[in-house]
Amino acid sequence: MRVLIASDLSEASDNALQQGAHMAGGGPIALCHVMPEPATHALLAQEYESDLQRQLAMQPRIADALRGQWSRLVPDSGPQAEIFLELGSAYEQILRRAEEWHAELIVVGTHGRVGLKRLLLGSVADQVVRAAHCPVLIARAARQGAVLAATDLTDPALPAIEAAAAEAARRGRKLVVMHAMESPREGDAAMGLLGALPALDTPETRAARRALASQIINTALTRLGAHGEIVIAEEDVLAETLRLAESLPAELIVVGTHGRTGLSRVVLGSRAASMIESAPCSVLVTRQRHGTTDASVTQNE
Repeated sequence: MRVLIASDLSEASDNALQQGAHMAGGGPIALCHVMPEPATHALLAQEYESDLQRQLAMQPRIADALRGQWSRLVPDSGPQAEIFLELGSAYEQILRRAEEWHAELIVVGTHGRVGLKRLLLGSVADQVVRAAHCPVLIARAARQGAVLAATDLTDPALPAIEAAAAEAARRGRKLVVMHAMESPREGDAAMGLLGALPALDTPETRAARRALASQIINTALTRLGAHGEIVIAEEDVLAETLRLAESLPAELIVVGTHGRTGLSRVVLGSRAASMIESAPCSVLVTRQRHGTTDASVTQNE
């Protein structure tokens, strides 16, 4: 798998390098560092030119630092990672390079658990997750545990189950697939398969929804030839996902999106951004494109 890792040479990007190299499975890896473009001096063009020249003069040292970071963290990786030094808007350059390099996974790191505002490249990582053409791994400090797929059972959620099953198998970890049932009035996917909405959400109806959700997940796992624990929760999806991630514990949470339309379309709805912000572990955001599952994150070259 072709993995592009964004690095700002911080400790947070150390996590991104280590986890990205592991997920590449021996495939090509590129490190991307973006330098801010010098501010334009409207009346002093020579000042802008001078600033630009200073930026360019720093590039060899930054490239050496990236190679040193790679050698320090992945000493037995074989060939060196490819280095890309970009100048301009950070998220735009990361996305552009990822597309031109045909990346199958983009990896960014986080500064602790304080949210998207403190991601590796600030709000840039938020933009990368929203607009990337491929899956994105938001890397936190590594910990051992299960691989947790959170699904609402819609079609875009299926790549998340597939990616989670593949990652659990590759890592030798337990696979857990969780579905949190929402109120029928909130559009629970399993509820839609039961026909017209009932006037009341009775215990019988909830039992039928639980059984159907479990059946859908079990069918997906059988199709993938995977084995995993199925958890059907009845509380808020965000709270249940975070609680389960802590109690398992989970080393990776996997969620899915509707193509390239952003976190507002992550399968867990607008709460996905809050989940990624608060997750105690790394989060892999998969994508569905053109009505087919996107399993590129699970394939190694």
